[in-house]
Amino acid sequence: MTRISKLSRKQSKACSNGFTLVEMLVVLAIMSLAAVLFIGGVNQSGTIARMEVTELERSITSARQSAIRSGETRRLELVPNGFKLRGALAGEDNLLFYADGSSNGGKIYRDEQLVAQVRWIDGRLMR
Repeated sequence: MTRISKLSRKQSKACSNGFTLVEMLVVLAIMSLAAVLFIGGVNQSGTIARMEVTELERSITSARQSAIRSGETRRLELVPNGFKLRGALAGEDNLLFYADGSSNGGKIYRDEQLVAQVRWIDGRLMR
C-alpha cells in the first residue's frame, strides 16, 4: 500500500510542473473572446464615423442644391459630432452656399483628420 502511495506522489509531482491541456484551452478561449470583443468595438466605432461623414456629405450637397434652386444663400452649420471648418473665406465658422453654386469654401476636419473639402469657386465637395 505504501508503494501505491509513492507512485501517486510521483504522478502528482509530475503534473504540477506545467499546465494541463485543459488549462491552456481555457486561457486560449478567454483570450479569443477578448480579442473578438475588442475588434468588434473598434470596427463599430469606425463604421459610425464613416456614417457620420457620409451624412455630412449629403447635407453639404443638399445645401448647395437648395441654394441654386431657391436663388438664396444657404448656411450649413457643422456643430454636431466634432466637425471643424478651416480655411473658409471671411473667417466663417459655417459653410455658406450662394445662389450661383459657389461657397465660402474650406476644409472640414474631424479629430484633426481631413474628411472633406468644399471648393469656394463652385461649392463642390472634394473627398
